[in-house]
Amino acid sequence: MNDPGPSRAEPPEAPERSARERSVVAVLRQLWLGLSTYRLYPENPNRPGFADAVERIGGAVDEALALGPVDVEIRGDRFVLGGTPVPNEDALERLALACFERRVERLAVSARPDAAGLEVLYGALSRPPAELEEAGGIERVLEEHRLGFVSLSPIGPGTVEEADHVPAGLAEAQEQRLDADVLASELMIEDLHGSPADQAETLLARLRTLIGEGAPGPVPAIELHSSIHDVLTGLQSDVRRSLVEMLVERVPEDAVAGRLIGTMSNAELSRSLVDIGAGGGRDPVELARRLSSAGVRQVDIVDLTKALEAGHEDAGTIVAGLEQLGIDLGERGAGLGGGSVMELLSEYLTATAGDDAGAIRSGMGAADEEMHAAQVLAVADYLALETDLERAGEALGIWSAELSRAVAARDDREVHALLNPVRETLTGGGEDRPALFDSYVRKALTREAVLTAVAAEVEDGKPHLASVLAPFGRHGVEVLLDLLAEEQDRQRRALLLGALRRIAPSHPDAVVARLRDERWYVVRNAVSILGSAPNPSVLPRLAEVATHPAGEVRREVPEAMANAGGADAASHLRRLAIEGPHDVRAAALTSLATLVGPEASEGLAEVVRASHDRGQRARALESLAGRPDGAEALRRLLSGEGGPRLPWHWRRQVRRRLSRASS
Repeated sequence: MNDPGPSRAEPPEAPERSARERSVVAVLRQLWLGLSTYRLYPENPNRPGFADAVERIGGAVDEALALGPVDVEIRGDRFVLGGTPVPNEDALERLALACFERRVERLAVSARPDAAGLEVLYGALSRPPAELEEAGGIERVLEEHRLGFVSLSPIGPGTVEEADHVPAGLAEAQEQRLDADVLASELMIEDLHGSPADQAETLLARLRTLIGEGAPGPVPAIELHSSIHDVLTGLQSDVRRSLVEMLVERVPEDAVAGRLIGTMSNAELSRSLVDIGAGGGRDPVELARRLSSAGVRQVDIVDLTKALEAGHEDAGTIVAGLEQLGIDLGERGAGLGGGSVMELLSEYLTATAGDDAGAIRSGMGAADEEMHAAQVLAVADYLALETDLERAGEALGIWSAELSRAVAARDDREVHALLNPVRETLTGGGEDRPALFDSYVRKALTREAVLTAVAAEVEDGKPHLASVLAPFGRHGVEVLLDLLAEEQDRQRRALLLGALRRIAPSHPDAVVARLRDERWYVVRNAVSILGSAPNPSVLPRLAEVATHPAGEVRREVPEAMANAGGADAASHLRRLAIEGPHDVRAAALTSLATLVGPEASEGLAEVVRASHDRGQRARALESLAGRPDGAEALRRLLSGEGGPRLPWHWRRQVRRRLSRASS
């Protein structure tokens, strides 16, 4: 009777709650992506990838704050908004644990962050928990920098100040907080006897009883978790090793073992596993795989353990880089070798380039737009840091395969997103990096991918090929020229020529190079394309092929010259009209007559003076007489100005035309 039942106001509030929840989740997700990006290169956050992450975070924060406060509690690997857990996902779990392991209970965002502030925040969230504790806790560390956009509140005995609500049971626990000393007393740590294995067995039994019966007094689970963590890390090393090995062995069928493993951070757990191996016990990597297969830890624990076993204390940064690449961190082969964190990442990429290349590509392709953008920027940042070009090539192999897929799908937005960050990174690097970029771009622009795009264009009639290939610059022009040289189908040739006429003018050198091809039809294609846009610089090269052995090439040259050079082509066309091959002279004169300006008129006058072909001289004179500026040119011809005096017969022809023009 006391239950008021569902409120009639609930349905209208549900959409608002859903919108606010989605906006908060978006902020948390972007904060995690930013943290992952920062961890990839903590010593050099001024990379494009981090700048892009800052912008995405700012946009998500602006949208969320417009709907309400971004103020969440952290309970282990979960976020709670307004008393209700938010829908969980891997990125949110990792961010929650990163905070939780550093004794953070509440995260509140109050303003749009800037890059410097996020750098401070992420630096704190990347520091070992013990180091933060020695510095007075994460809240004090952040207070020193006066961050105005975010606050992180530590685990404490009291209610979180200004929190949305008081967590269940927390108010009662304020007077009897459970700390590590109290818990150690409850567990009778001092009374443990026997071998390290016996002591670990006894301790596990006592912990099982404690956890099964609940914490002593009304202690929140988050306090119990923290206190157990402190007790376990404070055990003697031999007892701790025995206990961890026992927990790992039993975790598949023992929920308590899983909860106890959960009190340890990835770094602590990895070090414990490596300690077990150093003591002559089990293989630490095998133990890590057991944890992964049991589902109590993400599979990145395997890679962390491998790296730590190889002596890389900074191996935590590996995981962020792999996450940003969208790589499934499954079981791998041999342990990683020596070198930097970036070398470890590259060796990982090398290992996956064979058996798992397909999985990597599909993982990248399946990611949403924001995640995909982060992945590409992370690849670019990795390439900027990697000094071994062979290893960088492994990452580029994955990238080029994804780029090829985007070309085949005619996805110009995807092509831009994949191509530009990597181009900026590599073409601005050392001497060998531009060549590396060129090599993998060519691998992406496969004949099969472009032909698939052409076939789709034939099918739907939507011209999209030029916008897809334009970002590739010269490489896009070259692949189109190669396909045009081999294509027999008239419709496909038209599509290829149409795309070339749109993008080739920006890269004429690629087309000019085809003028030296041994195949006459390739040279003819190049001449036609060069004549599709103004560019006087190509005139000397076109003039060279005006004497090509193939008439099909020679006859294309005059019109191409006129279109490409305008008035600048007049001198070349005049020369061809007078001295060129017989089958080119008439076409050269016709093209010269289409030009406007005094250069063309003078060129026609020169044909009248110097040509030995009576027909050519007559046609030139007729064209000159019909031009708006022709009368002046005719007077100069008659007076002999600018050249030798005309024979009397031609002077009479000039007078007739001048008389006709005057009347």
